Amino acid sequence: RFEVAAPVEKKPSAPSTSGQEKKKKEDKPKVSTVNMDVSCLDIRVGRIETAWEHPEADKLWAEKISFGEFGERQICSGLRAFKTKEQMEGARVCVVVNVKPGKLRNMQSDGLVLCTSNADHTEVDFVIPPEGAEIGERITFAGHEGEPEAVLAPKKKQLETVGEFLKTNA
Repeated sequence: RFEVAAPVEKKPSAPSTSGQEKKKKEDKPKVSTVNMDVSCLDIRVGRIETAWEHPEADKLWAEKISFGEFGERQICSGLRAFKTKEQMEGARVCVVVNVKPGKLRNMQSDGLVLCTSNADHTEVDFVIPPEGAEIGERITFAGHEGEPEAVLAPKKKQLETVGEFLKTNA
């Protein structure tokens, strides 16, 4: 079962006190419109179809993950120290699909496989989708309804902020 430990709200930044006062037309406080709730994440159920060793990184697996009618994505994950190829291939996983696509060691990665770990990060395992969830289905959290962001804003640290409050009970 997935749980959200506490709601997350981003508070507006404090006004700058640089010593020079600038005249403003209006003194309106800026309020962040960035969604810092778990609903900003587009988490989908996927199946790892194939996994192969990243040719330029000893700690990375490269995977082709299927999302059913939503297609496939190539994703790189730092799981080689924790998972064998046999454990990877065929696994049903939860994937954040609205992270900004990028390259990891010169290989395209278009998502983030959600995992959980113990406190000292010596044991890492997949976050397993809810039983009965279909491939490609969006994972939501009770009490946190809302539409996900099209693409998470890396500079706003949405994933990092929300991720701190995600816990598993297994």
